[in-house]
Amino acid sequence: MTGKLASFLSDDDMKYLTTLIDSLERSGVDFFELKVDGLQVTLGKGEPPSAPQPAITGPAAQPVVAQAAPADAAPAVASRAASAPRQEAPTPAAAESPAGVEIVAPLMGVFYAQAEPGAPAFVTVGSRVTSDTTVGLVEVMKTFAPVPAGVEGTIVEVCVQDSELVEFGQRLFVVRLDGGE
Repeated sequence: MTGKLASFLSDDDMKYLTTLIDSLERSGVDFFELKVDGLQVTLGKGEPPSAPQPAITGPAAQPVVAQAAPADAAPAVASRAASAPRQEAPTPAAAESPAGVEIVAPLMGVFYAQAEPGAPAFVTVGSRVTSDTTVGLVEVMKTFAPVPAGVEGTIVEVCVQDSELVEFGQRLFVVRLDGGE
């Protein structure tokens, strides 16, 4: 990384940025954009999308994740950006599995099962959830994004541990839908 960038970011931020780059290289994602408090980090394999594409955004100070671009190799770019208006947090995609519907990580980061150390978990096996129930938090660069259930039902499986690094789209929970067996 450039000396300018290294002097701008703390050691922890540089480690996290390196982790983001490594995760991007291992994932099927070709383009990633993160905006937090006026800092914009854009990572990509190739050119950024030429036409404006819809982005998934979160509430104030939440990360922004953008869609895929061509798969050529390209350097990481970090720059200061003007604060953009924020929208509501995305509902993570839910996918059917034999045991029920999966709640997946809406972004890559550290998953937290409770609001703070020593507090009870947001949900456990047997917990009833509605679409807006917070089932956990994902931390990205010291910013916490709530993970809503996105479905109504009962938690039948917890798939990750507290403080575990999760990837975008990784299964966090399995929910048996209301009316399901």
